[in-house]
Amino acid sequence: MDDSKLFGSANWIMMLGIVGALIAAQWKHEVIPGAVLAIILVMTIAKIRLIVLDFMDLRGMRPNLARALMIWPIFFSALSLGKVVLATFL
Repeated sequence: MDDSKLFGSANWIMMLGIVGALIAAQWKHEVIPGAVLAIILVMTIAKIRLIVLDFMDLRGMRPNLARALMIWPIFFSALSLGKVVLATFL
């Protein structure tokens, strides 16, 4: 992978992390609403995809390993969102 694409991916990862932190900081001592948590989790999954494909250099190579590395964080993100949904309705 060329350095300019890797630099662009690093910029996206940092931007998504900063935006996610700023969004979460709006609710300092309160529970984050479910929709906001969903937005933060989507940004987290986008960061995971960039890290696995670009920084671990699995884009186009070993797609099963890349898929497996992305499934774990997605699974735990879905669990945390499910916990919020269940807590809201119970």
